Amino acid sequence: MSRRSYSLGFILCALFWGFTFYLENGLGQIPCLLCQLQRIVVIATGIIFLIAAIHNPARTGRSIYSFLLFVLSLCGLLLACRQLWLIAHPPENSYGQCSASLSYLLQVFPVETVIKTALQGGADCAKVTWSFLSLSLPAWSFIAFSVLLILSVIAVVGGEKKLRKLDRFTGY
Repeated sequence: MSRRSYSLGFILCALFWGFTFYLENGLGQIPCLLCQLQRIVVIATGIIFLIAAIHNPARTGRSIYSFLLFVLSLCGLLLACRQLWLIAHPPENSYGQCSASLSYLLQVFPVETVIKTALQGGADCAKVTWSFLSLSLPAWSFIAFSVLLILSVIAVVGGEKKLRKLDRFTGY
Protein backbone atom coordinates (compact mmCIF):
# COMPACT_ATOMS: atom_id res chain seq x y z
CA MET A 1 0.00 0.00 0.00
CA SER A 2 1.16 3.51 -0.63
CA ARG A 3 1.30 6.29 1.90
CA ARG A 4 -1.89 7.70 0.40
CA SER A 5 -3.71 4.39 0.78
CA TYR A 6 -2.65 4.13 4.40
CA SER A 7 -3.76 7.72 4.95
CA LEU A 8 -7.11 7.00 3.33
CA GLY A 9 -7.55 3.97 5.60
CA PHE A 10 -6.77 6.11 8.64
CA ILE A 11 -9.25 8.78 7.54
CA LEU A 12 -11.98 6.17 7.03
CA CYS A 13 -11.35 4.68 10.48
CA ALA A 14 -11.32 8.16 12.06
CA LEU A 15 -14.61 9.07 10.34
CA PHE A 16 -16.23 5.82 11.43
CA TRP A 17 -15.06 6.25 15.02
CA GLY A 18 -16.09 9.90 14.99
CA PHE A 19 -19.56 8.97 13.79
CA THR A 20 -20.01 6.40 16.55
CA PHE A 21 -18.80 9.03 19.03
CA TYR A 22 -21.49 11.37 17.66
CA LEU A 23 -24.13 8.64 17.99
CA GLU A 24 -23.20 8.15 21.63
CA ASN A 25 -22.68 11.75 22.73
CA GLY A 26 -24.87 13.63 20.27
CA LEU A 27 -27.84 11.31 19.95
CA GLY A 28 -27.59 9.49 23.27
CA GLN A 29 -27.15 6.00 21.79
CA ILE A 30 -25.49 3.86 24.46
CA PRO A 31 -23.17 1.27 22.88
CA CYS A 32 -23.44 -2.37 23.88
CA LEU A 33 -20.40 -4.50 24.69
CA LEU A 34 -20.02 -5.73 21.11
CA CYS A 35 -20.22 -2.15 19.84
CA GLN A 36 -17.53 -1.13 22.31
CA LEU A 37 -15.27 -3.98 21.17
CA GLN A 38 -15.82 -2.99 17.53
CA ARG A 39 -14.83 0.57 18.40
CA ILE A 40 -11.61 -0.69 19.96
CA VAL A 41 -10.86 -2.63 16.77
CA VAL A 42 -11.60 0.45 14.62
CA ILE A 43 -9.30 2.58 16.77
CA ALA A 44 -6.52 -0.05 16.66
CA THR A 45 -6.91 -0.37 12.89
CA GLY A 46 -6.77 3.40 12.50
CA ILE A 47 -3.62 3.57 14.61
CA ILE A 48 -1.94 0.92 12.43
CA PHE A 49 -2.97 2.86 9.30
CA LEU A 50 -1.59 6.08 10.79
CA ILE A 51 1.72 4.50 11.81
CA ALA A 52 2.06 2.91 8.37
CA ALA A 53 1.29 6.23 6.65
CA ILE A 54 3.95 8.00 8.70
CA HIS A 55 6.45 5.14 8.32
CA ASN A 56 5.84 4.59 4.57
CA PRO A 57 7.35 1.09 4.78
CA ALA A 58 9.24 -0.89 2.18
CA ARG A 59 8.25 -4.40 1.10
CA THR A 60 8.74 -6.24 4.41
CA GLY A 61 7.10 -3.46 6.41
CA ARG A 62 4.12 -3.43 4.05
CA SER A 63 3.70 -7.17 4.61
CA ILE A 64 3.77 -6.74 8.38
CA TYR A 65 1.31 -3.85 8.34
CA SER A 66 -0.95 -5.70 5.92
CA PHE A 67 -0.94 -8.77 8.17
CA LEU A 68 -1.82 -6.67 11.24
CA LEU A 69 -4.57 -4.89 9.31
CA PHE A 70 -5.88 -8.26 8.09
CA VAL A 71 -6.06 -9.68 11.62
CA LEU A 72 -7.74 -6.56 13.04
CA SER A 73 -10.20 -6.33 10.14
CA LEU A 74 -11.06 -10.00 10.51
CA CYS A 75 -11.67 -9.54 14.25
CA GLY A 76 -13.92 -6.55 13.56
CA LEU A 77 -15.76 -8.47 10.85
CA LEU A 78 -16.37 -11.40 13.19
CA LEU A 79 -17.63 -9.08 15.94
CA ALA A 80 -20.02 -7.43 13.48
CA CYS A 81 -21.18 -10.88 12.29
CA ARG A 82 -21.84 -11.93 15.88
CA GLN A 83 -23.92 -8.82 16.50
CA LEU A 84 -25.88 -9.30 13.28
CA TRP A 85 -26.53 -12.89 14.33
CA LEU A 86 -27.78 -11.71 17.73
CA ILE A 87 -30.09 -9.22 16.02
CA ALA A 88 -31.50 -11.99 13.82
CA HIS A 89 -31.74 -14.46 16.73
CA PRO A 90 -32.27 -12.45 19.93
CA PRO A 91 -31.50 -14.24 23.19
CA GLU A 92 -34.72 -15.43 24.78
CA ASN A 93 -33.74 -15.29 28.43
CA SER A 94 -31.92 -11.97 28.62
CA TYR A 95 -34.44 -9.30 27.67
CA GLY A 96 -34.64 -8.05 31.24
CA GLN A 97 -30.87 -7.89 31.58
CA CYS A 98 -28.78 -4.84 30.95
CA SER A 99 -25.07 -5.45 30.63
CA ALA A 100 -22.47 -3.42 32.48
CA SER A 101 -20.03 -1.17 30.68
CA LEU A 102 -16.80 -2.54 29.30
CA SER A 103 -14.66 -0.43 31.63
CA TYR A 104 -16.52 -1.74 34.69
CA LEU A 105 -16.23 -5.35 33.55
CA LEU A 106 -12.49 -4.93 32.94
CA GLN A 107 -12.06 -3.61 36.49
CA VAL A 108 -13.97 -6.50 38.06
CA PHE A 109 -13.21 -9.53 35.88
CA PRO A 110 -10.22 -10.95 34.00
CA VAL A 111 -9.97 -10.12 30.30
CA GLU A 112 -10.97 -13.64 29.20
CA THR A 113 -14.23 -13.43 31.16
CA VAL A 114 -14.99 -9.99 29.75
CA ILE A 115 -14.46 -11.20 26.17
CA LYS A 116 -16.65 -14.28 26.77
CA THR A 117 -19.36 -12.07 28.28
CA ALA A 118 -19.21 -9.62 25.39
CA LEU A 119 -19.33 -12.37 22.75
CA GLN A 120 -22.31 -14.01 24.42
CA GLY A 121 -24.18 -10.77 23.94
CA GLY A 122 -27.41 -9.83 25.56
CA ALA A 123 -30.61 -7.94 25.00
CA ASP A 124 -28.82 -4.65 24.39
CA CYS A 125 -26.67 -6.24 21.64
CA ALA A 126 -29.79 -7.56 19.89
CA LYS A 127 -31.53 -4.17 19.66
CA VAL A 128 -31.39 -2.06 16.53
CA THR A 129 -31.41 1.53 17.75
CA TRP A 130 -30.12 3.28 14.62
CA SER A 131 -30.24 2.56 10.90
CA PHE A 132 -29.42 4.27 7.63
CA LEU A 133 -30.64 3.03 4.23
CA SER A 134 -32.36 0.19 6.09
CA LEU A 135 -29.02 -1.07 7.42
CA SER A 136 -28.22 -1.13 11.12
CA LEU A 137 -24.93 0.09 12.56
CA PRO A 138 -23.60 -3.50 12.86
CA ALA A 139 -24.40 -3.99 9.15
CA TRP A 140 -22.45 -0.84 8.31
CA SER A 141 -19.62 -2.11 10.52
CA PHE A 142 -19.71 -5.38 8.59
CA ILE A 143 -19.38 -3.49 5.30
CA ALA A 144 -16.56 -1.28 6.61
CA PHE A 145 -14.58 -4.20 8.03
CA SER A 146 -15.15 -6.16 4.80
CA VAL A 147 -13.62 -3.33 2.77
CA LEU A 148 -10.66 -3.13 5.14
CA LEU A 149 -10.23 -6.91 5.00
CA ILE A 150 -10.29 -6.92 1.19
CA LEU A 151 -7.70 -4.14 1.08
CA SER A 152 -5.40 -6.03 3.41
CA VAL A 153 -5.75 -9.23 1.33
CA ILE A 154 -5.02 -7.33 -1.88
CA ALA A 155 -1.95 -5.85 -0.24
CA VAL A 156 -0.60 -9.26 0.79
CA VAL A 157 -1.70 -11.52 -2.08
CA GLY A 158 -2.11 -9.14 -4.98
CA GLY A 159 1.14 -7.33 -4.62
CA GLU A 160 2.10 -3.81 -5.54
CA LYS A 161 0.78 -3.98 -9.11
CA LYS A 162 -2.87 -4.42 -8.04
CA LEU A 163 -2.47 -1.73 -5.41
CA ARG A 164 -1.24 0.72 -8.03
CA LYS A 165 -4.37 -0.05 -10.07
CA LEU A 166 -6.47 0.55 -6.94
CA ASP A 167 -4.64 3.84 -6.31
CA ARG A 168 -5.35 4.96 -9.89
CA PHE A 169 -8.99 3.96 -9.48
CA THR A 170 -9.37 5.95 -6.25
CA GLY A 171 -7.42 8.91 -7.63
CA TYR A 172 -4.45 8.63 -5.27
